[in-house]
Amino acid sequence: MKRGLYRIHGIDGLPDDVRVEDDGIEVPLEERVYRTRGYFPPVNDLPWRDEYLTSQESVDSSAAAKEDADKAARERSRRDFLSQFHKP
Repeated sequence: MKRGLYRIHGIDGLPDDVRVEDDGIEVPLEERVYRTRGYFPPVNDLPWRDEYLTSQESVDSSAAAKEDADKAARERSRRDFLSQFHKP
């Protein structure tokens, strides 16, 4: 199912574009076509490209931080488990 990701300002009088995700592939569409076909979310609810990329970077860094914290917690659990079997 196609869904809108973000908008891009048109250059030199060209119309604005909308980037649409279609099965993991970003496809450019003219804003007029996007509106006509009734894709969601509505065009006015889509962020502009710069806002979208900035939010994606923060999501990516948050995911990496969570992954690092999970890895550290697993390592602590592993050490705690192995310490039960350590002979003095």
